[in-house]
Amino acid sequence: AFLVYYTKGFDGPGRPNIEEDNNQKQTLQFGARNEAWVGWDNVLTELKFSNAGDDDADLKKYLSATIRAVDSYLLLVPVGDVKAAQQTLDISW
Repeated sequence: AFLVYYTKGFDGPGRPNIEEDNNQKQTLQFGARNEAWVGWDNVLTELKFSNAGDDDADLKKYLSATIRAVDSYLLLVPVGDVKAAQQTLDISW
């Protein structure tokens, strides 16, 4: 880590910078996956501490955020993989 910092990722002549982000799609997928887990954790926490008659606005907010994160993740997945998963699970959306 020390050398990477001081050489700014230089790894020799003609070699790419080792700190270059060559896989932006994967970074976006990881971000969407993490957002989905955070949202789902918020949903479960809200359910755990909610009482009958409580306002469900927060629960809806967290559930919507989770669904948006999963949707954004699925938009990054190859269409063939999504179709294979749908067939395996016998579902469609």
